[in-house]
Amino acid sequence: MSVALPDLLPMRPFLREVVWGGRRLEGIYGKQLPPGLSIGESFELSALPGQESWVASGPLEGSPLGSLVQSRGPQLVGGGVWERFGADFPLLVKLIDASQDLSVQVHPDDDYARRCRLGCFGKMEAWYVLDSDEGRVAAGLREGVDLKTLTTALDAGRAAEVIRYHAVSAGDLVFLPPGTVHALCGGVMVYEVQQASDLTFRLYDYDRVGIDGKLRELHVARALEVVDVDSRPHIQPHATGAGCGEREGIDAGAVHLVESEHFRLTLHRAGEQASRHQTSDSFLALTHVKGGEAEVGAADGSCRMRLGETVLIPAGREISVTAVDVGAPKVEYLAASAVG
Repeated sequence: MSVALPDLLPMRPFLREVVWGGRRLEGIYGKQLPPGLSIGESFELSALPGQESWVASGPLEGSPLGSLVQSRGPQLVGGGVWERFGADFPLLVKLIDASQDLSVQVHPDDDYARRCRLGCFGKMEAWYVLDSDEGRVAAGLREGVDLKTLTTALDAGRAAEVIRYHAVSAGDLVFLPPGTVHALCGGVMVYEVQQASDLTFRLYDYDRVGIDGKLRELHVARALEVVDVDSRPHIQPHATGAGCGEREGIDAGAVHLVESEHFRLTLHRAGEQASRHQTSDSFLALTHVKGGEAEVGAADGSCRMRLGETVLIPAGREISVTAVDVGAPKVEYLAASAVG
């Protein structure tokens, strides 16, 4: 007899070594990093083959997310999400530590990915800045830059001259549609929610050698096919005042960050009074990003959510989040869901 699907699924991340990574995910968020490695990404919620997150505790402990999607289907992801995506889990949630500048890059949309048989999904993404040591991000091209100007700059090693850079601080929100030239820069840590795709076309990478000792590959021809020269994202400081109000299970203290065709993202603050969530036609992924320990309660039990941890809530459930130590700074967590 199969185990009933719990209301709460605490997740264990996949940790990714990259040349531009560091160790701050351990120092700030308590991740148990492999000794001596530069870890740039913690895949909090991932069904990507070879990079999956797992259930950390409970009756389904050790189960990889991909197998749960296959076996539980709409019971886990929701009827609307299942109808749209089937067994292809649609989202990827990460914590990213950039100790060096990432490559200047661009991602394709769904149509390009499918037409070129590169996978089911393109890559729309959003960053919520967690920490910034006077850091910046690249997002979009400067006014008047066309493909010819961009190509000339790349050939001359002067990519920085045609890209728009923005100073960022903790709490800023960066939304990146497919086709946007962008780069996360050194000293910045972000929470990222994106479509479940690892399609990245590098335009420029500082002649950098990878962890394998080889020069990192560029994908300029493909990148130029998908670049949107008119995409100039606005960097939005997150709201700190009134929330977005009661809507589809979102608590009244929520701050609405992103509403896109692929995902929704909200910021929540929990104190002594519980924040409540009701999932309907999609799962919900909660990631603790600031403050003391929280307790996540549901009909069939509860679990603790510590700084840097993620809990997956299946569709059709009701849960609450309460700060454990009301004397500590208020708990802040991000909630991501898919659009069915």
